[in-house]
Amino acid sequence: MHSGSRRGIFTAVLVCGLILAGCTGEPRPSPLPPAPVTSSTAVPPTAPASPPSIAASPSPPATAAFRELQATLELFSREMLQHGAPAVVMEAKADTQVWTHAAGVRSLDGGAPVQPGDPIRVGGLTRSMVAVSVLKLVEEGRLVLEDSIAKYLPGIEALLPPEPASVTVRRLLGHTTGIPFAGGLSDYAVLGFLVERLRGVPLAEVLRADILDPLDLHSTMVLDGDPLPDTLVHGYALVGNQTVDVTRSSQQGGPVSEGVIASVADINAFYAALLEGRLLLPDSLVEMKGSVFADYGLGLDHWKDRCTNGFYYGHSGDVPGFGTISISSADGNRQLTISVAYPPLPLTTQPSPIALEMTGLAQVALNASCRFHFR
Repeated sequence: MHSGSRRGIFTAVLVCGLILAGCTGEPRPSPLPPAPVTSSTAVPPTAPASPPSIAASPSPPATAAFRELQATLELFSREMLQHGAPAVVMEAKADTQVWTHAAGVRSLDGGAPVQPGDPIRVGGLTRSMVAVSVLKLVEEGRLVLEDSIAKYLPGIEALLPPEPASVTVRRLLGHTTGIPFAGGLSDYAVLGFLVERLRGVPLAEVLRADILDPLDLHSTMVLDGDPLPDTLVHGYALVGNQTVDVTRSSQQGGPVSEGVIASVADINAFYAALLEGRLLLPDSLVEMKGSVFADYGLGLDHWKDRCTNGFYYGHSGDVPGFGTISISSADGNRQLTISVAYPPLPLTTQPSPIALEMTGLAQVALNASCRFHFR
């Protein structure tokens, strides 16, 4: 993949978006027209240089600002497909306006066209869900954030530093321990085991009881040892000269840390419910958001919202073969989730540069969805 040329094109999009975000008034229309409503069309592995995208236009009337968002995202999708991404799936919301987009194929083997409701691996977004289940235990009085994790997981002291008391539940939620746990466990993997121990059932069952069933999220599940859903979007990486399916690849922390699969609509529904106060008590949600000076809350990240001079909340996910970013305004009224099956690249322990681009794109696009901007 020629990352230099791709980033050059995409940088232009970001620059235009940042200029718009710094102005007051309605953004000027993009030179790219909104995509027409089309039927689902597969993009085979041997697709031409400009493969078709599949998008459902927003329900009329769509504002000029929302069309600006749509055009920016369609350009990104086309670039990803041109550079070998098997699939791109997105959903954007602003007030009553909803726009969904799906382009590419579910897998390079079958070639079935990807659909907007297809689940995809979301990586680090799993942490937001785990954090909800941890804070529900706090609300029930079964857990204290300032307690050492060793109080609840006897025997884990062997994996902790010389001062185990410093590894608190709060620090694990904030991803600030910096501990190289034995066996490659991450902070959130340990929290997953904590939830399982206190609830007495696997994490998948806890998430279903705490989040998935109450919100009726049928496309979301923990990817474990069960057969893969037929509609799951597959991800790929290069191993030597071979393109390998890495959909089931393990990563630090295993499924309890980054193993959720979900549709973009389910992801938006989850974060909207969370930010609207339908999953946790107000004090717990404040804890999750963290302070305005913190880089990270407790299972939630935040970014500047130029539409309100406040913050967007959400999370990014980056695992072998896949990248996802989901951001929502503080009231859950404006949302954007982007999931990409990456162009096949060599496996690495470093974050994908595409994941960083997606995070910047999400902010620019969602800032363009409102009429006025703070400088």
